[in-house]
Amino acid sequence: MKLESQLPKQSPWLYTVPLLNTILLLLVFFLLNSNFVVQSGIKVETPQSNSRLTGFDRAHIITVPAGAENQLYFDGVRTSPGELREKLKASREGERRAIIHSDRETPHGRVVEIGNIALELGYEVAYSTVPPRA
Repeated sequence: MKLESQLPKQSPWLYTVPLLNTILLLLVFFLLNSNFVVQSGIKVETPQSNSRLTGFDRAHIITVPAGAENQLYFDGVRTSPGELREKLKASREGERRAIIHSDRETPHGRVVEIGNIALELGYEVAYSTVPPRA
């Protein structure tokens, strides 16, 4: 015996409109939440450069601010050079890239020292800069 529904037929729009609303909501969410600029949260004035490098969107951020103290931040968390080495070793499974975000007043030797730590562990290193002002 075949069973038949006694409910009235519904319009197909009843099912497609919520789907379109969800897709539009996700589209707006991802467009407004995208991170086009990598910022570490620590105030630094980066040097100017015309060069542009791509492919470092999921890289670790190492911030070296200027100042009397030997401050160093790895992904926004304050650390020391020894701890930096350990954290880079621990995160070997993920991305093998690091961006050094240093202030232009930071001594060059200190920036190179931090870069060498990452290079020794097999990371690709990029130095963050800003485009020149027009």
